[in-house]
Amino acid sequence: MMNNTKLIIDRVVIHSGIKSVYDETFHSGLNVIRGDNGTGKSTIMELISYGLGGDIKKNSWKREALDCTSITIALKINRKPYVFKRLIEKETSKPFIQIFEGKYESALQSPEGWTTYKNKKSDIRKSYSMQIFSLLGLEQHVTEENDSLTIHQMLRLLYIDQDTPASKIFRTEPFIYDTESMRKAIGEYFFGFDNLEAHSIRQELYRAEKNFKKIDDELKTIYAVLGQTNIKVSIEEIENNIQSLNRDLQEISNKRIKLRETTSNTSTTEVNKEIFRIQKQIDKQAGIINETESDYIAVNYEISESIDFLKALEIRATSLKVSKTTYNCLHDIDFRYCPSCHSEIIKDKHNNSCSLCKSENTSSTLEDTYIESLNQIDFQISESQEILKTQKDLKSSLSAKIKKEKELLNRLKIDLNKISTTSSDYEALITKLAAEEGFILSQIENHRDKIDLAEKLDLKRKEKNRLQEEITKKQDKLNILEARREQRVRFVRNNISEKVVSILKRDGGVEKDFDKAQRFDFDFASDSLRLDDRANFSASSNVVLKNTFHLASLFTAINDDGFRLPCFSMFDNIEDKGMREERSQNFQKIIVELCNDIKDDFQIIMTTSMVDKTLNNDQYGVGQYYQKGTHTLNFQS
Repeated sequence: MMNNTKLIIDRVVIHSGIKSVYDETFHSGLNVIRGDNGTGKSTIMELISYGLGGDIKKNSWKREALDCTSITIALKINRKPYVFKRLIEKETSKPFIQIFEGKYESALQSPEGWTTYKNKKSDIRKSYSMQIFSLLGLEQHVTEENDSLTIHQMLRLLYIDQDTPASKIFRTEPFIYDTESMRKAIGEYFFGFDNLEAHSIRQELYRAEKNFKKIDDELKTIYAVLGQTNIKVSIEEIENNIQSLNRDLQEISNKRIKLRETTSNTSTTEVNKEIFRIQKQIDKQAGIINETESDYIAVNYEISESIDFLKALEIRATSLKVSKTTYNCLHDIDFRYCPSCHSEIIKDKHNNSCSLCKSENTSSTLEDTYIESLNQIDFQISESQEILKTQKDLKSSLSAKIKKEKELLNRLKIDLNKISTTSSDYEALITKLAAEEGFILSQIENHRDKIDLAEKLDLKRKEKNRLQEEITKKQDKLNILEARREQRVRFVRNNISEKVVSILKRDGGVEKDFDKAQRFDFDFASDSLRLDDRANFSASSNVVLKNTFHLASLFTAINDDGFRLPCFSMFDNIEDKGMREERSQNFQKIIVELCNDIKDDFQIIMTTSMVDKTLNNDQYGVGQYYQKGTHTLNFQS
């Protein structure tokens, strides 16, 4: 199935102050920036990468680029128009990117329609990398070292520059950031070796393991402080002990009543007042308990509704993804022959219109709304989960309050029985009962102090068990997906190998090993390429091998929806490392032939000072051919 992740640049405008020093249009397919050496072709490529969100290393900025003040790029992402604008400041800065949804002309007329995204996310807004990933329909990826992949890391694969050694896959990065794990994460993510489901599960597994470790550490700390004896007491055991002690208190109260029946007793006015006061407190306490129990029932009902709503949202998200898959499978149906007269239909690949009725296809299709709809559902799920958590916390709090208020009501009833049985004739006997009662009450208080901690420990133990079950299930599912992943890795590697070998055999016989090549392979972690287990050739042959790999990867990605590469590449090293003119032009012809076989949208931007005559025209060229003495950036008045 075709890859629907697309990035197509339509126009690049570079300003120095208020003056436009570069303004050229680009097109789908092959774009060639051509001109003599030293005319600034690489400067344009560097600034395009920068305008898309890439970083330019310190000391790598060209003087002409720093003389500019901003770059604006009109582009289509997944066939929907956007405009990016980024300031050009000192070489160590990472300025924000302003993004406008719409075409370039509309952007100029709507200064209020821009949204600013910084290099790092904030509490209220995504970073520009996160936003561009979202527009591309890509999930944010977090590596094993908890680093997020950025648009700059993606451009290390898409932009092949002159400064990077020809034996390397990725664009050169400062040593401190260029780790094996990062290179592996970039390659495997964008080549789709880790499918979206596995990626999502792996992130969930990471969070579950992190939460599990946190709870496990907390429990171990509590065990160490309190000791095993206290920890083994559960909430149920504590509550049973309290109930048993309350029964003992009731028995003491009954003994008081019997003593009263056997002795003369005269109730005083003060005693009656105290009885009235306690009875009033009992009535008030009963009202509090009724109100709290009503709140408990209400929040229990709300929790049930929230759970049902979450299930409905998850079903909607799943249905939307299924709908998107169905739409992607069906919406690009092309008719080769007219169903009415059976004549062959000639389609203009540069005209964005229906092959049958010739109606213009607009960018505001159903596909454009999927990402927005999924993001909205994800936002609702996240909010609903927070609400559900709050409701569960409230339920737990109300449950504890009910127990506490009932305990207080029980104490008041005991006090009422006590004051009702007061008599001077049995003071001696009542003293003994009071002593027993005091001991029991102290035990109850001791248990009540433990119950809050026991509740928290019980919740933590349950959450730990739940997380362990979740981790086990997700790990089992990952094992299944890992088996599928291995199949995909073999499939992609074989496809790329076949394409690379096929292209190398058309190189023209300069490198004899290319003519008899059998197997090509690559390794992201070590940043290396190997042809028949050989990793190094002549300097110019290394350039051909590297460019062939990136070219083969692009054309494989265009026809494989498992890739997350946006069908876009920039080549600024076609003539690098002493390349001869005839060899460079032969490679250019190969690119043209391969491009002509592709029916779907893609974009290659390439620079050359040895342009083949078949490419030196308006069909493939961007701007003029820059003669020696002219420059791509025109600072002249």
